[in-house]
Amino acid sequence: RGDVLETLVLLNPSDKSLCDELRNLITDVSQHKLLVFAGPCVEETGELMLQTGCFSLRDFIQIFTDKEVGEILSSADPSAKARLTVSCPDFGEWRDSGLDHHNLQDFIELRYNPGCILPEMEGLEEFMEYLSESLEPQSPFDLLEPPTMVGFLKLSKPCCYIFPGGRGDSAFFAVNGFNVLVNGGSNPKSSFWKLVRHLDRIDSILVTHAGTDSLPGVNSLLQRKLAELEEDPSQSSQGNGDWAKNLISPELGVVFLNASEKLKDIEGNSRVLKSCDEAALTLHYLDKLGIRPNPLSRDSGPRAEPTVLFQKMGVGRLDMYVLNPVKGTKELEFLLQQWSGNSYPKEQDLPLQCLTSVCALLVWHPVSPSEKIIRVLFPGCTPQGRILEGLEKVKHLEFLKYPVVTKNDLKGPPASQPEKLLKQRRAESKESLKSASKLSLVDAGAPVPKEKAPKVERKEVKAGTKEKPKSLGETARAGLEEEKAKDARAKLDSSMEKLKADAKPKLSKEKAVPKKEPVPRKEEKKPPKKDEGAEVKGEAKKEVKVAKKEVKAETLRKDAKENKAEAKAPAKTPARKTLVPETRKPLAKAGSIKKPPLKKEPEK
Repeated sequence: RGDVLETLVLLNPSDKSLCDELRNLITDVSQHKLLVFAGPCVEETGELMLQTGCFSLRDFIQIFTDKEVGEILSSADPSAKARLTVSCPDFGEWRDSGLDHHNLQDFIELRYNPGCILPEMEGLEEFMEYLSESLEPQSPFDLLEPPTMVGFLKLSKPCCYIFPGGRGDSAFFAVNGFNVLVNGGSNPKSSFWKLVRHLDRIDSILVTHAGTDSLPGVNSLLQRKLAELEEDPSQSSQGNGDWAKNLISPELGVVFLNASEKLKDIEGNSRVLKSCDEAALTLHYLDKLGIRPNPLSRDSGPRAEPTVLFQKMGVGRLDMYVLNPVKGTKELEFLLQQWSGNSYPKEQDLPLQCLTSVCALLVWHPVSPSEKIIRVLFPGCTPQGRILEGLEKVKHLEFLKYPVVTKNDLKGPPASQPEKLLKQRRAESKESLKSASKLSLVDAGAPVPKEKAPKVERKEVKAGTKEKPKSLGETARAGLEEEKAKDARAKLDSSMEKLKADAKPKLSKEKAVPKKEPVPRKEEKKPPKKDEGAEVKGEAKKEVKVAKKEVKAETLRKDAKENKAEAKAPAKTPARKTLVPETRKPLAKAGSIKKPPLKKEPEK
């Protein structure tokens, strides 16, 4: 700062600090002001590359729309209007801006890139030399600082991080055992570095297109890896401990990039940031690191075939489907063989980098059938029409037909049909059992189908075993005497001992005789028992009729107290023994076991 001239120089500023200083310059009371935009700028748009982000013509005009700035400029004396001379790139948006005829001229006089009037002066040269001393580029270790913590980060579950990188974003996708870095962003201070520096390895780097919005961040990483190989601890001004920390960085795996080998011969311009210069720098770094870039393209067949990036038993498989570009197209052949910074000779509405941009679909297939299948699409700068064409080649894949899908879902539709058939068959069998049981109640002697006969007989046996204790309880309620029960138990014990001794011969001899007698006796006993079950079911509808039937049943039971008490008491124990051989269908034998004591007791 002097008495006449005040100079402010911003070295590698951020977008926020630049906008704040420009606002102060415009609102300053001085009448003559000079603004010089120097430094690297993007080739097509003329945007200035800053520490964070870019500065464009739109950002410059936006400052004048600020309310405070507008009030100060409008309140100034018209006779003492301020003059602002702007020195900026003469291409891109700045050349077609029309600042000379902009409505801002009503508040401030703007001059855009005027011609040189004054000759070269010694004082100006000394000033430039002074600035050049402080404009030394940062070292790779200052640009990308080493990790502050010891140890490496392990990512066990699928994850995807998106890092805003100025004009271009960067993405990091990882599964258990493998990770992919997609592009690097336009910021030389790589936005992904704070995460990646804690990893032991970057398994793959996918560069969708060679551009100024994707390569600067990757080049900073490659430059740091190259500086680690060339670093000499004896010449380092830092201590040995700091030098060892600088060497901590992730190892690099495979690199996917579509670029021509002719780019290596290009000498870049430091003032203009071009895509071909960044691609040439990338190939130069990869060559020194001993890494050969692998091109990516899709076959022109009807279906896109996957490339297996990673596969591990017990973990899963990571596939990559390339949707664009297509192998053998003129645009891709020109990019890989002839492109050296010049535009594509054929007239196209879109630049060559967009037409040949890689559009990749990553699919993670976990081993567990209940885990979700992860699908991530990285389109790069591919036109929408090319993306849709590529998706047509993978529409046959089943896992793309669901919003959320697992392996169980893919196997579910074919397996669900037999399950429905089984349920229908079970329902039909239940209905047939019900109808068969109803028919057996009406016609006890009716023939039963061979397949359903055992099921019906089992139900009848179970029903009989459940209803027998009810009849004993009812006889107890009717008031059986304890002495008669003791006599019946004594008789039962004696009969059981005889049965145990002569069970097999009696069963074989009585097979012919009791088979005729038990059928009418079963028919006589079971209908009243099943009538009782029907009466219980119909109590809610017809209570009066049920009461009358129960009174009749009780009178009949009181008349036959002595006979039924003796007959049902021995029948209880054989029923327990017949429950075991039910699975072998011994219903006829069970009847024969029950009936012999019924014959012998009345004889006694």
